[in-house]
Amino acid sequence: MLPNKRERLVAPARTVSRPASMTSLLLLLLLLLLLLLAAPPALSVPEETQRLTLEPYQIRIEYRASDQRVAQMVFSIIENSIPELSRQIGLSEVAPMRVLLLPDIAEFERRTLTRLPPWGVAFAYPAQGFMLVDVERATNAWNSLEKIIPHELSHMLLGQRVPGVAMPLWFVEGLAQWQAGEWSMLESWYLMESVWGNRAPGLDRLASSLPSDEQGAREAYRVSYAAFQHRFERRTEGLGEFLEEVVKRGDFGEAFAAYFHEDQDQYAARFARHLETKYKTRLMIFQPGPLFTILSVLFILVVMGKWVRSRRKLQRMEKGEEPW
Repeated sequence: MLPNKRERLVAPARTVSRPASMTSLLLLLLLLLLLLLAAPPALSVPEETQRLTLEPYQIRIEYRASDQRVAQMVFSIIENSIPELSRQIGLSEVAPMRVLLLPDIAEFERRTLTRLPPWGVAFAYPAQGFMLVDVERATNAWNSLEKIIPHELSHMLLGQRVPGVAMPLWFVEGLAQWQAGEWSMLESWYLMESVWGNRAPGLDRLASSLPSDEQGAREAYRVSYAAFQHRFERRTEGLGEFLEEVVKRGDFGEAFAAYFHEDQDQYAARFARHLETKYKTRLMIFQPGPLFTILSVLFILVVMGKWVRSRRKLQRMEKGEEPW
């Protein structure tokens, strides 16, 4: 589209009038703006920025002096998690990257003319080699940095392992959640609830983008995790081998079909049937995850009931309404 616009700007050889010249100038400015928006986000770092460098990976953490405690925590999390995350995907050498701790993510949005999800805490840009962390959101988020940082680091390392190859979002996000250890019994319950309520998106809707609303995005994350786990169940040790196939072929779909002997559409249909069978059966409450959750809730209710009755009895005894 842009080359065509440029051709229309330079093609006329006749003498143009003043209004036509103004139109050409406006079109040229529009072209420059489009090129600017298409460029990767560029960041200028203030001179007062503090830096920590994680050797031997050349991972540089940049932060304000007032955020030193958070920076030290991020440094420690990356240092402890990066060897295992790299090993799991078969990445032999980690390339340098930057981790930017920003006091306000809105400033980045203004400078780069981008719009990030308001519920996000950290954001990875593998192709550009940097990760953003919103310090205010990170310190107030329900999810801890111990989960957030490995999740985004997974995206960065996957981008280095399979550079330039487009991959479906369900695989990328499922892998990140698995590597960060984000799954829990509560998430299993929420997944069951979304499948039962027909809110769980199919894998065909999770190829390249997440829903814009937070609730929809969280449901998409859960489906992504479940799809990744179902596909690699008891075979996560072969993850590096599969990614090597992706690198060799330069196409995720071709590598998927060759490695698993079924294409992505076939797997999506099989996974949808799996969710239906597991979560829409009348016996779904007897699945290990939901059953554990139900029993836990019942146990808490029983304990609370006993505590309330004991408390009321003690109050009556203190008032002399019951014999000691």
